[in-house]
Amino acid sequence: MISMAKERILITDLDGTFVKDSIKVIDEDKESIQALKKTMKIGIATGRSIKEINFIENQAKIKADVLIGFNGAVVEIDGKRIFEEAIQKESLEKVLAYIEEQEIIFDALDGEKRIGTHRSDEKSKLWNMELVEPENVFDSLLTKKIYKINVRPEKGESDKILSQLQRTFPELAICKSGEQRIEITPPGITKGNAIEALKEKFDLTVISVGDSENDISMFDVSDHSFCMSHAADSVKKRAKKIINDFHEVNQWVGG
Repeated sequence: MISMAKERILITDLDGTFVKDSIKVIDEDKESIQALKKTMKIGIATGRSIKEINFIENQAKIKADVLIGFNGAVVEIDGKRIFEEAIQKESLEKVLAYIEEQEIIFDALDGEKRIGTHRSDEKSKLWNMELVEPENVFDSLLTKKIYKINVRPEKGESDKILSQLQRTFPELAICKSGEQRIEITPPGITKGNAIEALKEKFDLTVISVGDSENDISMFDVSDHSFCMSHAADSVKKRAKKIINDFHEVNQWVGG
C-alpha cells in the first residue's frame, strides 16, 4: 500500500518501452524492474487494458503497485480499482457512426476483448486479448462499456486522420501512439492526468519512462522522465533524459 510519506514511484509505459518489441520483456529489463521494486513503488501506464498489464506482470515476475490502463480510463492501486471512466454512449454512437461512414479500420476495448475490424497476424503482440468482429459489430458495441477505441490508419495517413478526428470530436481525448494507431478515450483521460490525481492523493516523487505521444502528458507531470531513443523527436524533447533500453534507468535512479 502506498503510504502518505514521500516516496518514489517509477511509472513505465509498456509497448516500445518496458516491452520494447511489444512481444517479450528482455531479461535485463526484468532484472532491472525487480531491483527497482526493492527501493521504490512501481507503476505501469499504458493504452492497453488491465488484463494485458497483468499478462506482462506475470511475464516479468513482478506485481506493480499502480496500474493505469487505457491511458488513464482505469486506475488500480494494490489490486483495487479506484477510478474508471468509459466513453459516454452519446459520444460512442457518434464516433462509431463516423468510423463506419469513413470505413476506418478500428478496434474498441471493453477490458476483455478487442472488438472491431482490425486484424493482426502478430498474435504474440495481443497479450492474451482476443480479436473479435461480431455480426452487426457497431450495434453490438453500443451495448458494451467501451473505455478506448484504437483507430488504425494506413501508413502515412495518421497525422491527417488524427487532425480530422480531433476537429470532429473535440469533446474526446484523442492522441497518436504509433504510426498506425490513434487512441480515443473519454475527455480529460490521459496518463498525465491519472498521475496528477495520484500526486494529489499521495506525496510522491514520480519517475516516468515512455516512448510515444501518449507519454508526453506523463513526462510533463513527472519529477524525472526518460524517453526511449527510438521515439520521435517531438516526444524526446519533452523528457529530461534519453535512454536506449529500459534497464538504463537503474543507472540514474537505482538505489
